[in-house]
Amino acid sequence: MSEDALVNTGAVEWPHPDAAYFAVRRMQIKLHRWAGEDSSRRFGDLYNLVYDPAFLVHAWERVAGNTGATDTGHRPGDGGPDRSPGGG
Repeated sequence: MSEDALVNTGAVEWPHPDAAYFAVRRMQIKLHRWAGEDSSRRFGDLYNLVYDPAFLVHAWERVAGNTGATDTGHRPGDGGPDRSPGGG
C-alpha cells in the first residue's frame, strides 16, 4: 500500500562533519576547474547541492561556530574600531 511506502528512500544518513567537509571541498574544486576551463560556462542547476546532506552538515558546522555580531574580530587595545554595544 502507498501508506507503507518509505519517504526519501534514496536518502542516506547524515555524514560525519569531516566526511562532509571533504565531499564539499571535492565539489568546490570540481566546479572551480570547470569554470576555469570554460569562462562562459553557466551552472544553472546547483539546487540539488543545497539539499545534499554533506553540504547541509558542512554549512551547519560553519554557522554553528559563527558568533555573528557579538564578535567584531577586534580586541580592546588592538587599534581596531570599538563596535561593542555602547562603544564610541
